[in-house]
Amino acid sequence: MCLDGYLLTLIVLLVWFAILILGWKTKFWEKIHFQVYGPFLMVKTVRGKQFIDRIARRAKLWTVYGRISIGVTVGSMIALMVLLIWQAFLVTTMSSSQAPSPEMLVGLPGINPLIPLWYGILGLVVAVFVHEFAHGILSRVAKIKIESMGILLLIVPMGAFVEPNEEQIRDTTRANRTRLYAAGPATNIFVAFICLVILVCVFAPSARPISDGAVVVSTIPDSPAEKFGISPWSEIINIDAWPISNTSSLSHISFGTPGSPYNITILYNGNQSKVMVPGGVVLGQVYAGLPAHNAGLKPGMIIESLDDTIIHDLDDFHSVLENASHMTPVNISVLEHGIVNSTAGTYWFVKNQSITNITLTSKWLYYETNFPENNKEEYKNISYMGVTSTVFGIGVQNPDYVILKYSKPFDGQDFVTSSLRLIAMPFMGITPVEGPMAALYEPTGALSIMPAWLYWILFNSFYWVFWINLMVGLTNALPALPLDGGFVFRDVMKGFVVRARRKRSGLDKIVAPPIGDKELDRIVGVVTLLISVFVLFLIVWTIVGPRI
Repeated sequence: MCLDGYLLTLIVLLVWFAILILGWKTKFWEKIHFQVYGPFLMVKTVRGKQFIDRIARRAKLWTVYGRISIGVTVGSMIALMVLLIWQAFLVTTMSSSQAPSPEMLVGLPGINPLIPLWYGILGLVVAVFVHEFAHGILSRVAKIKIESMGILLLIVPMGAFVEPNEEQIRDTTRANRTRLYAAGPATNIFVAFICLVILVCVFAPSARPISDGAVVVSTIPDSPAEKFGISPWSEIINIDAWPISNTSSLSHISFGTPGSPYNITILYNGNQSKVMVPGGVVLGQVYAGLPAHNAGLKPGMIIESLDDTIIHDLDDFHSVLENASHMTPVNISVLEHGIVNSTAGTYWFVKNQSITNITLTSKWLYYETNFPENNKEEYKNISYMGVTSTVFGIGVQNPDYVILKYSKPFDGQDFVTSSLRLIAMPFMGITPVEGPMAALYEPTGALSIMPAWLYWILFNSFYWVFWINLMVGLTNALPALPLDGGFVFRDVMKGFVVRARRKRSGLDKIVAPPIGDKELDRIVGVVTLLISVFVLFLIVWTIVGPRI
């Protein structure tokens, strides 16, 4: 399926490039006043200039807007530089497997695998349109002529552009120019904030879980859940006669005989069904170099017994594990997926005959070796295996897990951490909310009049317009040419120097004569270039650093 999608995308792109080249060779694009700009088709027009002129008539209002934009852009510039520098130090502690790939740093749909194509295109179109529109309005407020405006096509509209007169931009006052450049990224950030408010305050609070249960968000490879058909975003309603209302009721379930069959009622993509799954405490992550790994234990195995004690539930496992002897072998029995009847081709979980004992370590020794700052004296009497454990081999959350990420994104943590988590939702796999994930919820209140499909399209659209606009705004706020932030940085820095020069006393001017305007422009230009190179280094270092 993925191969077919990539092949189709390649065919469409090749056809698009062929059309561009054919139109360029035959000069067809010139005849209809279109222009080829790399892989884009630039559609220029003078229409819309009068509309921008009408909006720009309230010059005082837009001048204030421009000043606010400078503050927002400079503040974003400082915050992002601090983040990049902090990340540059963090990179030194990352392994090559943790390093982001180049496409992950490109915020373009179709290239970045985390950005859904159509929501990404929508967000990008809105981001480029409002960005350029803001530049256009502040250009007219500064009496700068707009030469043309239009849209960029890459099969579908990918954005808009406004083309102010470059000579007039150079000749206008520094204040006008700074406001003009700052308006673009600031407007993206304002639009992102508006979309976030609508999402958090209107759409997300109206979604409610359809039923109580425990929502499966992950399954362990080779576990009972994975082998017998429990998929992520299934909601467990009950197990045999035991009702499951939340994650707590699931984690306290007790299995009479580990590996025996249990009927699980699940709700998946709006449909209720039953599956038979072997019950038991299942190993999750098995950490390399620790007792479980050394004994041959693997993720997905069921712990049948430990230290000659049957493991009925998670409490049994933790209690027996912590109190078992360490540094001497203890008996262990595990079940793994295997053939029960080769003639009938029947598979179930059967006993692994090769794993019979395990030599545990002390929790104190583990922490002393890996996390000495978190070590405690009482850990000396507690045994440690080096695993995580769950029931059935599933990771679960309460039904309101996803929707709370949107409706209460700033609860429970500081603002910076919550903001980063909100931006990181694509990495968490909880956006866009669609398919089986969306089927867990329904709109209520005033928005219940919407069909569910329309509600979720709008829900996801607001998130991705927020996300793309924020990324475009922050990226353009970086103090690097040719980004808007680079021009803002240059003019703001020059403004500080000019104001400082005016405040100098007569004696200061005699001792150290003021720098001339041309020399000042040269120095500011060199500093801006050095900062631009530094920003580029920080971005490249994020990719290259962990791989060195």
